[in-house]
Amino acid sequence: MPWDAELERAFHPKTIAIVGVSSEAKRGAPWAPGGPAFITSHEQLGFKGRIYPVNPKASEVLGYKTYPTISAIPEPVDLVIVSVPAQALPDVLEDCIKAGAKNIHAFTAGFEETGEKEGVELGRKVREIAQRGQLRLIGPNCMGLYVPSAGIGTFDQLPRKSGSVCFLSQSGGHCNWYAHYGPNYGVNFSKVISFGNAYVLDSTDFLEYLATDPETKIICMYLEGIKDGGKLWSQVREINRNKPVIIWKAGLTDHGSRAVASHTASLAGQEAIWRGFFAQTGAVPVFSLEEMAEMAMSFLYMKPPKGKRVAVMGLGGGTSVAAADTCSREGLDVPPLSQGTQNELKKFISLAGASIRNPLDTGLVFRNVANLAREMESVAADPMIDMLIVMPHLDMARHVGLEQVDKMVEYLCDFAKNNPAGKPIAFVFHSFANDPWESELRSKLRVELPNKGIPVYGTLTGAARALYRLAGYYRFQNAPAMEG
Repeated sequence: MPWDAELERAFHPKTIAIVGVSSEAKRGAPWAPGGPAFITSHEQLGFKGRIYPVNPKASEVLGYKTYPTISAIPEPVDLVIVSVPAQALPDVLEDCIKAGAKNIHAFTAGFEETGEKEGVELGRKVREIAQRGQLRLIGPNCMGLYVPSAGIGTFDQLPRKSGSVCFLSQSGGHCNWYAHYGPNYGVNFSKVISFGNAYVLDSTDFLEYLATDPETKIICMYLEGIKDGGKLWSQVREINRNKPVIIWKAGLTDHGSRAVASHTASLAGQEAIWRGFFAQTGAVPVFSLEEMAEMAMSFLYMKPPKGKRVAVMGLGGGTSVAAADTCSREGLDVPPLSQGTQNELKKFISLAGASIRNPLDTGLVFRNVANLAREMESVAADPMIDMLIVMPHLDMARHVGLEQVDKMVEYLCDFAKNNPAGKPIAFVFHSFANDPWESELRSKLRVELPNKGIPVYGTLTGAARALYRLAGYYRFQNAPAMEG
């Protein structure tokens, strides 16, 4: 059976064995990762296959018939989830070999990452068994797989809606955050893969599958260390031509490198090498989960820019100066608008207390949707501009009533999706007033609009950074392929 087809059984299993489910497990107990919680997590996600708890000291757990071993289960098992003490893992893997179960997720921790001799030796033994039995081991020391379309996952209260973004991570905690908070950015997942210490399956093995996975259109990665840098380089360079690859590479500082060693016992790598990696592969670098979510949102909902010249709209005088500096620091160009565009704006915008060069100090247009539309259409059509950052003034719009706010937001959403110039538009909602209503509305719009396909950012810096990286990705994509 081809490699992809075998791994597909792990991502879309019909049968799951969960080893290490306590006989004392009770429904309603506080959620904590481990055997009983892994059963309820799959229930929450609506898993439609069969779950087999394994516990030699119980006949029933949480309403499920239990089995003493994996080899005692009366049908082949597509995925085995192991939650036992580290010392017990070798025997479980031997039982998997006996049962013919190949796909194993080892939640179990306590190996090289402890820094103890016993853990190192135990890790060596686990790798030997997995290699001998040709087991496709995920982990150990990881949270395994979350696949909404298959109803599988090991975190509590995971979203059931699936999407086109995959997150591949050595950190289970990062998987937990991204899986739960990604939807706030309009990001939903095809797969989330926590692979921990990577004894057998490493990032490159999963990339081999994801390259042709029809459910996945964008690949996000959190990496601490890698086994085969050359293979990763060639894979990412090739995949990135068709599917954006967003990477947070951790452990680039001395302190971060030491933290990596104690987390997944990985070798982190040098910063200069990784700068070259990003330049040569076109992968998009990020440095936090929030940046990763904003970048995935940008790819999902932004039109491809033709360059990196940005117009920034809806500011105050001093704020405009700061905005120009911010965009420039993030790598964007902030050119003056063409004379033709400025002449058009002068027809309905008073220059007293305003500026129409770029950035535009024209906050009062948010009081009048007709004037806002004229400004947006003129600026978007300017041949000197490739992209827009629009910072709607909620306090300005509120001066003419809440109905005006709704009309403003409705217009902006429609224009972002359908502007004739086809230019990407990022939104950053703000206000000068310290008004709880406006703060609440800002938070609401930051979640609601991305889920309607409208990219909204928390800060101007975040919007500018995402647009710069978006432009860089498409510039790389359109460049001639390098020889290799």
